Amino acid sequence: MNRAARGGRPTALLLGLVVLVLAIASVASAALAPAPSPSPSPSPTASPSPSPSPSPSPTPSPSLSPSPSPTASPSPSPGLPAGSAPTGAEGFALRKTVVPMGFPLARKVRYRYVSSFLVPRVGQVRWYNHARGTTSGGTLLRAHDGVDIYAAKRTPLLAVVSGTIVDPATLWKPWNPARYGLTVVIESDEPTSVGYRALYAHLDSVAVKIGQHVGRGDVLGRLGITGNARDTNPHVHFELRAPFLIPLREAGRTRRLDAFDPYPSLVRADPKR
Repeated sequence: MNRAARGGRPTALLLGLVVLVLAIASVASAALAPAPSPSPSPSPTASPSPSPSPSPSPTPSPSLSPSPSPTASPSPSPGLPAGSAPTGAEGFALRKTVVPMGFPLARKVRYRYVSSFLVPRVGQVRWYNHARGTTSGGTLLRAHDGVDIYAAKRTPLLAVVSGTIVDPATLWKPWNPARYGLTVVIESDEPTSVGYRALYAHLDSVAVKIGQHVGRGDVLGRLGITGNARDTNPHVHFELRAPFLIPLREAGRTRRLDAFDPYPSLVRADPKR
């Protein structure tokens, strides 16, 4: 028993050393090994719960989007060209308005005219004729609706604007051909005078037809003495009429007419002035 005990002590010591060495090695290995990264905390985007569907884009604020108010509406179409005739009756100058146009006779022609708008004329006053007063019985006295341009008989008359030939009998009813004689009326399609009408009366002959389109300077007919001009010197009675009715006070009454003084427009267009 004593020998076995003495022989077993070295073996036990040796085993203890081996265990101790292995323990130290294990501790050292654990110390040298990289520490495992901690698992990240689940972020809201990595949450296993389903992500909410994206909300629709917010409506732009009024400061970033077109406002429905008139001040922020789309730009209007370009305005009328400079010098255009008025497009409405408000503030219309009956004796001063100028319509951009040509002259109804060629420069080489000898002609004369004066301002004769609203001078006395005889005959019945229609709703489309100007008046200069009334009789004692209250009947309107007719005034001149245009300007008379005198020249040699059968002088060619030229279109002052481009446009369409229209029938005066459909515009001013009842029309009186006995007064006006052979008549040509152009309805302008020029940007500066859309809808304005130029009227030529007392022609000797007419060279155009209703519905025909003409350009500036085209021959419309020839100057004459038809209608109530048969006892006068040859001339063309020339009128300008607006595409709207102009309210005015005339002969003590409130009236609405489309005829206005053509003299300022003739003077502006006259090639000899």
